[in-house]
Amino acid sequence: MSAAPLRNVYVEKTAATERSCFICMRITTKVLTAKDGGDWFFICPSHLLDPGFAKGEGYPTAPTPEALAAVAAARKKRADAEGQKKATPEKTDTATSSTDQDGKKPSAASQLGSAVFSGLGSMATKTMASVSAFINDEEETKARIAAQEQERRQAELLRRPSYWVLHRDIFFLRQNEVKKKSGRRALEGVSFPKVPGGF
Repeated sequence: MSAAPLRNVYVEKTAATERSCFICMRITTKVLTAKDGGDWFFICPSHLLDPGFAKGEGYPTAPTPEALAAVAAARKKRADAEGQKKATPEKTDTATSSTDQDGKKPSAASQLGSAVFSGLGSMATKTMASVSAFINDEEETKARIAAQEQERRQAELLRRPSYWVLHRDIFFLRQNEVKKKSGRRALEGVSFPKVPGGF
């Protein structure tokens, strides 16, 4: 009884152990398994990008409605947060007035010094405000990061095919490998008679 013929449809999976690649012998965790379960082999992710090795088929058509709703909600939260930040007025410094408290006009050097120090002060207050806003908006930041991660995963799923079709030469090599394995298995069950002992 012969095994069913191997179909040229492979699914990409990630293995828990590392083994050498079928093509280049580098260590990898990516595995291509035949959809019908007749064959599997380790392969580098770079080979999957090579059109001379395999061609991706069956790309997903559209994201799920739940994923679209989650992404829309995250974008709305982000837009609301940016709108609130723009709506808060910035504080203006009154330390750079053109006259002193005494009513005298200050010299050019003192005006320059006060401008530098007030600029540093306003920079420090802006920095403190941004740091405190970052600390206060920790939950918002976590939600934004989670939404970005979900968007990245969704985009990666759209780029990844659901199955691979090997180039005909590579598939021929895999068919030969499967035949060798099945031949070895068939020989394991066969026992030859023992050679007669000497006189």
